[in-house]
Amino acid sequence: MEEIEEAMDRYVHLIRTESFAKYEKDFTRRIQEGLIKGFNQGFNELDLVKEIVNSVNRMSKSFDKFKITTRGIFIHGSRSRVEFEYYGKRVRRELGDLIFILSIIYNGKKYFEKLTISQAKKGDSRLRWNLSNREQVYLLSRFPQFRGVKGSIIPSRDFNLPNYSGCLGSFNLLFEPGDFIFISAQRLESIVANRKSVNINALCRSWKILDIYPLYSPYLYYYIRDIHLLCPLLHPIKNLILPFVGVLGYSHYSPNVYDFSDKYLRGYIGELIYSKVGIYNEPALEFLLRLFYVMKEKARREKINELEEFVSEFLTYSYDNYKRGIEKGVEPDSNGGGIGIIYTLINLGE
Repeated sequence: MEEIEEAMDRYVHLIRTESFAKYEKDFTRRIQEGLIKGFNQGFNELDLVKEIVNSVNRMSKSFDKFKITTRGIFIHGSRSRVEFEYYGKRVRRELGDLIFILSIIYNGKKYFEKLTISQAKKGDSRLRWNLSNREQVYLLSRFPQFRGVKGSIIPSRDFNLPNYSGCLGSFNLLFEPGDFIFISAQRLESIVANRKSVNINALCRSWKILDIYPLYSPYLYYYIRDIHLLCPLLHPIKNLILPFVGVLGYSHYSPNVYDFSDKYLRGYIGELIYSKVGIYNEPALEFLLRLFYVMKEKARREKINELEEFVSEFLTYSYDNYKRGIEKGVEPDSNGGGIGIIYTLINLGE
């Protein structure tokens, strides 16, 4: 646990620096500029996602032995459709059109990794979002067993993904002139209920409900080195109170891009799919790796250098307590795509 505490100390130190704050502001500004451009040109949802992805691609900042990089890629092709059962009938829907990944590196190895699979929705002039596609909300809030269909980049095999945090699936509700509300699919489903749309007033009311953080998280806390020295009785409960003020907690809602950027870069967005401690969502990690191996093969076959570079950067760092054995037999569909990925790597040094 000593190395974990060292990593947490460094992460907490990082988020308190002005350089981290500047990166966060630049990240936000780029997303907003991309959305403003897209809205001004009347882009549809998928084209707006492309603008978000392209806007943050190749961001990088190094300082005081820390390094933060963000890469974005949009994989062109037919939508990332999957098949699953919806109240007794087989349906096909898009898994999502934007994936956010955050990796925390220390001593040259991955220590933590988080993931959320998002669907973008474009709001109308009244700041209302159409959610009549109930199967899509069902898929991202509940994650029934699903598999990729012909023409999809999602592998054609059964996936059974737990959703421990309730934030493995999410929505980005885009609105003019250049902003979005981030909300977990579970939270969104509870707000929408049996309605076919949701407006900004309903979402703002939900913001008043405090986000729920894990009550027991031996690895997800803002570690304060001297808390048990000041009061030994407080040491057992530090895991209960400290996620509220630091890094690697859980959040289901962000009312704007500024708030989202802060939470994303502090590790509050999405499901924990890897932890060096050993407690994480292993099926979700396996799903992500299978997707990356499909992307790797697609890049090789179709000679897409940018995609090959993106995949190579993601696979550079090892997972200590996870054995890869899933690369063989990957056969991507040549038409598969229609999904964007934003990957941020925070290297805490050595």
